Amino acid sequence: MAPVTAEAVVGELSAYEQRALAEVEAYFREPEESLLGRVSRGLFRPIETMADRLIPDRVLAVTGDAVEGLLRGIALVSDRTVAVDSVLRRARERVEVDDLEALSRQDLHHLDALATTVAQEHELAALLEGAGCGLGGAALLAADIPLLIGVSMRVVRLLGAAYGIDPFAPGEGVMALKVFELACGGTRDRYGTLLELDALQDELDGLEPKERAEKAAVVASLLVSREATKRLVSLLLSRKLFQTVPVAGALVGAGFNYMFVQGVGEVARQVYRRRRLNEKQRG
Repeated sequence: MAPVTAEAVVGELSAYEQRALAEVEAYFREPEESLLGRVSRGLFRPIETMADRLIPDRVLAVTGDAVEGLLRGIALVSDRTVAVDSVLRRARERVEVDDLEALSRQDLHHLDALATTVAQEHELAALLEGAGCGLGGAALLAADIPLLIGVSMRVVRLLGAAYGIDPFAPGEGVMALKVFELACGGTRDRYGTLLELDALQDELDGLEPKERAEKAAVVASLLVSREATKRLVSLLLSRKLFQTVPVAGALVGAGFNYMFVQGVGEVARQVYRRRRLNEKQRG
């Protein structure tokens, strides 16, 4: 496909973008997660119930603290695996852009196509990682969870980049963490959480870079709710118990990791496309 050079007009949404904004609003006004999430939860309900009874509270607490520390670390520290250049290379297959700022001015249908490519690459990576760790059974179970969280957080940040947002800008790590929490179902009121995201974004945008970074550090230390962490830990441990079964563990690990990253990526895609459209309307 020949690259296109025409840039979108600031403040004016195309017909495609108007439909997209309506789709995003409808997506987050749904009371709970997608059909995929409900099916996934239903399939694993028996093992999750068993896990709640068999996994000691001490294990849940220790794992929860480790997950919280990992998430906050990712929010505060630049992740060297977040390769913005790879996103720009993909973007140049469709449009002529030099940087993320130029990318942000493109019509949404180009950004959506780019985001789909980025998401699919990470879904495949998660599938392969889950299969590999699944083959190792219990021995690799401890390694699989941080790797899965790492892939999930990376896809969130790179999907932001696909919509022209610099993932290394002060505060963007915190915003990505909040998106991840939303994706993991820390609350049933998804639209309410989305509005909280808007408020946090507005607050950070009103600060100078140094103040923005300081504020982001404070917010990161408070951001991950105990409810979201407990749900995430229970979700991961209960599903991952299947991976201790020889051979079948590879299939379970691959399938669950794929669905998990796919679900996180879809929420992130919807959040960032909405953010891009809102910013375009404001000019």
